[in-house]
Amino acid sequence: MNQGAMGRAGVDGPGGVANPGPWTILFVDDDTDFLAAQEAYFGSRGHSVITAESSPEARGVLETVRPDIIFLDLMMERYDSGFRLAYELRKDERLTGVPLVMLSGVARETGERFDQEGKGLLSWTRLDRFVDKPATGKQLLAVAEELLS
Repeated sequence: MNQGAMGRAGVDGPGGVANPGPWTILFVDDDTDFLAAQEAYFGSRGHSVITAESSPEARGVLETVRPDIIFLDLMMERYDSGFRLAYELRKDERLTGVPLVMLSGVARETGERFDQEGKGLLSWTRLDRFVDKPATGKQLLAVAEELLS
């Protein structure tokens, strides 16, 4: 588990644009390069970034931390790890109101895009958003801003 820098709310980011927050963001993904990139991007904007490389590690983190938003990968130790973890998290009363965003590289491999499946899939999975990978920090920031505003 890594935890990035904690910033101040309203601090100007690159280009003089005010940053909302600061937020505590949990990224759960087995791609360590992706995690490092998000730590750098969100950390440089004053947000606290916590990373976990697996579902079990995320569960451990969530015993002591209540993030403002959680981004989780679909396929980690199993092909459906993200769905399983999201299901567990939605049953956890401590995490009520915490947005869950599923990240998936499935579209890259199969051509099936979750982010275009609409409200039915979001309702069934109880996720707040699907984002197809690859996704930039800027795209994920826009999602976080929308869900946390």
